[in-house]
This record gives sequence, structure tokens and C-alpha cells, in this order.
Amino acid sequence: MVEKPRPAAEVTKRPRKKPPARAKAPQVRYGARITAEICERLAKGEPWATICTFEGMPSYTTLYAWQDKDPAFAEAVARARLQGADACADEALSVARAATKETAPQARLLVATLMRRAALIAPKAWGGKAEKEAQQMPERVEIVFRARRFEKLTGPDGKAFVREIKPEGEA
Repeated sequence: MVEKPRPAAEVTKRPRKKPPARAKAPQVRYGARITAEICERLAKGEPWATICTFEGMPSYTTLYAWQDKDPAFAEAVARARLQGADACADEALSVARAATKETAPQARLLVATLMRRAALIAPKAWGGKAEKEAQQMPERVEIVFRARRFEKLTGPDGKAFVREIKPEGEA
């Protein structure tokens, strides 16, 4: 049996489910204690995203807002990030030294990742050879191509040989 469509007035609307309310991140007040803790963690090489996941820490965007509002905080964060780059490089060295024949592939990946992170954080210190070479402007080099012409000849003894035809004016 086929159902007949009902008139619009008879159709009852289903109540829509409301999406679950988002939990608001607790507000963290800017201060010397929180600034010191953030800078200490950055200096150890801990990334922004990891720091923000801990309770009592500001959100990811709040850290950037604080940098925009307070130049002293921005400078402290920059210094801490440079120290963090050194910490990443030191950790890479420790991993490389502790690697064994069995752990070499994993250690190689971890060392490469740590060194890339250090180069990203502090390109002047850890950017590598390519970064330093890119800063220097190479001297201009002029390349000249010259087409040479040859002819095939037969000598008095009957052997074939090739001789270059010099342009006029050259000896």
C-alpha cells in the first residue's frame, strides 16, 4: 500500500537537537608567574601547542595576543625560543649518541625532526648551509658559447681526418 502525502498542516516538526555546548577555556590572567613558566617551558624546547594543553595555561591564541600587547613578553618569548632551539639540537645529539644498530632508523628520524625544528625556531643559528648560502649574493658569471666548425679531409696517404675551420681573423 502506498502512503498518500499529508498536507503541510498535518506534518509535525521534529524538535532539532542542539549541539553540545562547548566548554569555555578558563581565563588565565597575565602575570610574572605565568610568563616565567611559559618562557621556561619554551626554553626547554616544548612547543606552543603542548604548553597550551596543560591546565592553568592560556590558550594558543592568547599567547599571541599577549605578545602583541606586551613587547617585553614578546622579547622574553623570543629569547626562550632561541634557547629552545639549542635544547632541540642538544637533544638531537643525545639521541644520536644513544642510537644502536637496532634503533638507528628511528633515531635518524628523530634527529632530523629535532634539527628541522631547531632550524625553524632559530634559522640564523641552526638553518644550515643552505640558509647561510642563500644570504650571500653570488658574483655575476658570464657564460659564452662558441660554435666550432669542422671539415672532413683526405690526406695524401689516403687516410681521412678532421680539421677545424677557424673563423676569419683568428690564427
